[in-house]
Amino acid sequence: MNLPKPSKTRPFVFLSAAISLDGKIATNEGDTQLSNSDDWKRVHRLRADSDAIMVGSGTIKADDSKLTVNESLIDTEIDKHPIRVVVSSDGKIPLKSRVITHRPDILTIIATTSQCSLNQRSKLEKRGCQVIECGKGPLTDLHQLLFKLKTDFEVEKLMVEGGSRLNGELINLQLLHEIQLALAPVICGQGIPLFNLLIPFSSFIESPFFEIKTFDRIGDMIWLCMSVHYQSRRIV
Repeated sequence: MNLPKPSKTRPFVFLSAAISLDGKIATNEGDTQLSNSDDWKRVHRLRADSDAIMVGSGTIKADDSKLTVNESLIDTEIDKHPIRVVVSSDGKIPLKSRVITHRPDILTIIATTSQCSLNQRSKLEKRGCQVIECGKGPLTDLHQLLFKLKTDFEVEKLMVEGGSRLNGELINLQLLHEIQLALAPVICGQGIPLFNLLIPFSSFIESPFFEIKTFDRIGDMIWLCMSVHYQSRRIV
């Protein structure tokens, strides 16, 4: 199996998401409330077990997530909270976002490019963020970012929580190792898909193969953990 392996230059990268039956992570109106209470506990246990949590700037603008561990949900206190990483090629995320203002003692990294102005960089740094430049753009160079997270910040396990475009980039660049999905018993017809691929696959044979490692029922949801293999599926 052609499974990407963690190395000295890259952490283990896994995606965690809740999706509808028709494969959406949000409606067109921005509703992302898919997880039940038990699934939220699972998510926060995953966060606590990770060295860093990464999202795209669109997710911050839509959800205003704090990207922290809710210790009350996991019934334990943790010594070290995961680093928060926001991917934004121009660095333009709201300065009042909770990922910046909530728990300033937890490091927030803004992964950007040379398209981020010195003025915007200064504003972010004055609010305690650490800005790292990864490439010239138009998109943040995820290869560079993962290298820096591993070598400069000692990130061994990186949890990705979206959004759709970031998820798609990780697949296109073959940087994702594992996917954990919670399937909710709802549909929305239209909405935001799990993967927004910059380079879509023209046939299913081009798609990576997602090998189911384990699955379980979480209340009214189904949870699946899958390894990502960058080769076509074999149909027997």
